[in-house]
Amino acid sequence: MVTAAILGAGKGLRLGGDTPKQFLSVGGEVILLRSLRAFTESGLCDRFYVLVPADAVDMTRGLIANASFPDNLRPRIRVMAGGESRGDTLLKLLEAMRADPGFEETVLLTHDAVRPFVTARMIADNIEAAGRYGACNTCVPAVDTVFLSADGRFIDSVPPRSTVFHAQTPQSFCAGELYRLIRSTPPEVYETLTDGCSVYTLHGRKVAMVQGSEDNIKITYAEDLQKAELIAARRKETQT
Repeated sequence: MVTAAILGAGKGLRLGGDTPKQFLSVGGEVILLRSLRAFTESGLCDRFYVLVPADAVDMTRGLIANASFPDNLRPRIRVMAGGESRGDTLLKLLEAMRADPGFEETVLLTHDAVRPFVTARMIADNIEAAGRYGACNTCVPAVDTVFLSADGRFIDSVPPRSTVFHAQTPQSFCAGELYRLIRSTPPEVYETLTDGCSVYTLHGRKVAMVQGSEDNIKITYAEDLQKAELIAARRKETQT
């Protein structure tokens, strides 16, 4: 069983304006719907969760109801409220999934709602790697030199660029194992972690890397929205 979770529970206001960025449009489609559609159209996922702010649940259900998703998929899409943090959202997701048949063996793909250009190839690679290794993260090699600084004022060290990668999503896991690792992590420690892969590394588990893409951007600021429009236009041209 493969479950895809679109994580869009953040306020998403760094872009400016009153509308959370996951509910803005790129290429004529709401960003969150575009991200969800990548997974539904891949034909590789059995269930879909969409996690949004509590006050946006009804609106999101309406958006999905009015979108052109196949009728056979609609009953498999569940919209629910996320948490105050990424960790809270992930735990709420897993608690909800425990009622699903085959939870222990389910491969769970977690994806940022504001990364609307994930591809079927990345989704397939995540499913394969998570099934084989237990956890994986989509990554791209760092292009720029990276400095490490403990105080934010002076450079402490310069890691070899060949060892530095930028994390993207999907991040994917064996759902049962992820849930057990989270539950065995002290709450005060778990609250400091920023993603599911951090739980694995904290417990000394290996996390495989899956090749991402420079197009798989996270829309955070206004310039990202402009870049996303260009990517959407280029993809539309290649499809026609």
